[in-house]
Amino acid sequence: MIKKKVLVGMSGGVDSSVTACLLKEQGYDVIGIHLKFWTDPTVFDEAESQKFPQNKCCTLEGLTKTRQLAAKIGIPFYVLNFEEAFKTNVVDFFVEEYGKGLTPNPCIECNRNVKFGLFLEKMKELGADYVATGHYARKVTVENPDGSESYELWTAKDKMKDQSYFLYVLNQEKLKHILFPLGDFTKTEVREMAKKYGIPEVNDQKESQNLCFFPEGNHGPFLKRYLQNKKFESGPIITTEGRTIGTHKGLPFYTVGQRKGLEIGGIKDMPDQEGNPWYVIKLDKESNALIVGRAKDLLVKACHANSLNFIDGQKTGHNERRYHARIRYRSLLQPVTMRTIPAENPGNLKVSLDFDLAQRAVTPGQSVVFYEGEKVAGGGIIEA
Repeated sequence: MIKKKVLVGMSGGVDSSVTACLLKEQGYDVIGIHLKFWTDPTVFDEAESQKFPQNKCCTLEGLTKTRQLAAKIGIPFYVLNFEEAFKTNVVDFFVEEYGKGLTPNPCIECNRNVKFGLFLEKMKELGADYVATGHYARKVTVENPDGSESYELWTAKDKMKDQSYFLYVLNQEKLKHILFPLGDFTKTEVREMAKKYGIPEVNDQKESQNLCFFPEGNHGPFLKRYLQNKKFESGPIITTEGRTIGTHKGLPFYTVGQRKGLEIGGIKDMPDQEGNPWYVIKLDKESNALIVGRAKDLLVKACHANSLNFIDGQKTGHNERRYHARIRYRSLLQPVTMRTIPAENPGNLKVSLDFDLAQRAVTPGQSVVFYEGEKVAGGGIIEA
C-alpha cells in the first residue's frame, strides 16, 4: 500500500512536534514544513534582546530548533516563504479593519488564507495528500447514503485548549485534505507523548502569546506605525446620553467593552457617578467620537453578521435555525436564533442573530461561531 504523504506545519513547539510523531507512527510519509511569515521591519524587540525583528511564530531560533527536531524525529524538513501572503491577507487586513473602526481577528484570516489557503495549494503542488497542524480540534468523516464522504469539524477533547472557534472558515474541500491529530488528546497527554517520543525538550517551549507579527504587548504602537496619522486623531468621548466628558487619543486605541485607559476622571455635576466605571460602547468613526456608557449599556440581545461560511456548504444559512453561538474565543456558548436577511446579491449573505439572553460587549469585526452540540456549523463576522 502506498503511504499517504502529509505536510506537517512545524513551529518547534510541543503541539506540532507531537503531531509529526503521531502521524509518522501511524504510517504516514511525513514531511516537516516551517512556514515563514512577515515580520515588522521597523522595530526591534529590546525586551527579548533580539538583534533584529522576528515574527513570534517563526523566529530564527525556532527555525533552528525545528530543523533539529525534524532530524531527531527522522523526517525531511523544508521552509516555505509565506511572507508576502501573510502581509497581504493578515497584516494589511488587520490594519485596514482597525482603520474602519472594527476589531478584527487576524488569526482567523491567517487560517482562512494562509495556513489552510496557500499551504493547501502548496500541498497539491508538492504531490502530498494532506496538511496537518497542531490545532486542538477534531475532523469527523461521515459516510453519506450514496457512498460518498463528507466532513465535519468538532470541538477538541480538551475543552480548555479547543481551537475550533478559529477554524470555522474551513469547507468540505479543505477539510478533505486536513488532519488534526491532537483533537482526541488533552494537552497533558500531548506533553507525556513528547517524552515517550524522545523529544521532551519541546515541553519547555513557551506557549504563543498575543499576536505574532509585532513584539509589543498590545497593538497600539504597531497601528501607529502603519495607520495613517489621521486615523489617530483625538476626538470627543461622549456618553450614551450625548454628554461630552473627555477626549480620546484616537479610535484605534479602543475596542468595545474596554474599561481601562479611558482616562475619564471625576465629572462636574455627576458626583453620584463617582466609582461607577465607564466602558466603551461604540466607536463612531463618522464623527470620530468614542461612545461610552455603563456596564448595562454593553448588553445587547441582537446583532447582524456577514462574511458567513457554513462547513456543510450551505449558502442560505438555513433561513431560520437555532444554534449555540460563541461571540469571541473562550466566551460561553449562548443559545441564539439565526435568520437569513434577504439580499439582492446571493453571494452577500447576511444573517440576524437574536440571543435568548443579552450578551456583553458584542464587538464589530470579531467572529461569531455557530455550534450544534460539539459540531461547528459555521460562522461569520459581526457587523457594526
